[in-house]
Amino acid sequence: MNAAHSTVPARPGGVAALAGWIDRLLVVLSVAVAITSLVAMFGSLMAEVIVRYATNQGLGWPTEMPNILFPWLVMSGVVLAAQRGQHIAVTAINGFLGRTGNRVLLLGQQVLIAATFFYLAWIGLDVVAITGGEEFPVTGITARWAYMALIAGFVGLGITALTTLVHLSLAADPLGVRTHHVEEDV
Repeated sequence: MNAAHSTVPARPGGVAALAGWIDRLLVVLSVAVAITSLVAMFGSLMAEVIVRYATNQGLGWPTEMPNILFPWLVMSGVVLAAQRGQHIAVTAINGFLGRTGNRVLLLGQQVLIAATFFYLAWIGLDVVAITGGEEFPVTGITARWAYMALIAGFVGLGITALTTLVHLSLAADPLGVRTHHVEEDV
């Protein structure tokens, strides 16, 4: 959520300030995870190419890095998209509802989204317990690291839904919360 396009009062207090701080933290963490994943995957695959070209043999471990890091890249992008309001949305019904109707609809959606993603994160812990012990053959890293990306992403989406709930409750225009602004994509 960009402060320039927020419909929350300019000097939010208490819960709104906390929600804004949590949003900024989620964005920073998601960007850091995405960049780290991309750099690590690119670096490891580049090392593999250089070694293979120079010695005609591979390192082995770089081929496992995308399996471990790509889920982190994807889930960080999903959380960033939720934070910026860039997920696909069907908004046909919003035109028929007034401000109060839209607020009720959007608040209900966020409650459902939060419940769904926190539930998925909880169930994901069982998946990690069952399949997380599998090891990648060269690095010996367990699949737990890849599966944890899903859980982290689900928690990030659940938290985003909760902060959106706060923003929706306080916004003068509920349709202005997490609205995507194309001019910011540059």
